[in-house]
Amino acid sequence: MFLMLLLSAGLIGLSLGLLGAGGSILTVPALTLFLGLDEKSAITSSMLIVGLISAVGGIKAYRNRQLDLSILVSFGIVSLPFAALGARIGIWLPQGSQTLLLVAIMCIAAYKMFASTVRSDSDTSSSSYTNSMATSVSAPPPGKRALLTAAASVGLITGVVGVGGGFLIVPALIFFTGIGMQKAVANSLVLIVINAFTAFTTIAVGGHGVELDAIIIITMASIGAICVLAGQSISSRLDQRTLKRGFSTLIVLVAIWLLINLLY
Repeated sequence: MFLMLLLSAGLIGLSLGLLGAGGSILTVPALTLFLGLDEKSAITSSMLIVGLISAVGGIKAYRNRQLDLSILVSFGIVSLPFAALGARIGIWLPQGSQTLLLVAIMCIAAYKMFASTVRSDSDTSSSSYTNSMATSVSAPPPGKRALLTAAASVGLITGVVGVGGGFLIVPALIFFTGIGMQKAVANSLVLIVINAFTAFTTIAVGGHGVELDAIIIITMASIGAICVLAGQSISSRLDQRTLKRGFSTLIVLVAIWLLINLLY
């Protein structure tokens, strides 16, 4: 089981590096299914693990000058208080309810990820959805209200169930700001850090007595950090459509496994 946990950490890092999304949604299932952590401990640990892994990717993105300060500030200011609110809500939710929410969010994330590849098939001006969105940088952004709504949603989701929310952040940044895929992934990592650390700090400062295992957190974060750098390095050479389809299928399978484990 520990080997499966290590493999999960690698997969989480790779997905964040390649897609800026999806990987962190597997952290809580990995901790509960492979190590038997209780719901609250797994979610709180996930916040710290995901935040640390994303921070490494965010540092590399900064060095590559891929970050947009205006996007980070506008998105982060809105999502930060909602991440804190979500963390407070999550602490008081009854046992099992957060897992059910996570299963629902995993299915939504898988659908959105797979649907983006279907849209790419019907795009006659480009061979992939990623490229078609990246070439639309000259188009004016549709508006900031929807972007800020997405920011609030991401913060709340991170706080309640401990996922990064990159599956919402990346498409929102591409569509509502007009930036390309690579830059959206880079900024997504930093926003995940902001939300994850805010939610974790809220729980830690609140003194809610959630048990954490430092060895598990450090091990998963270290392996994930290495893999997020690897993912960033090879992302431009891999077919994003194939990656998204494969990963969305994996997310659905894990969601089913998580639900069965909860019910039986």
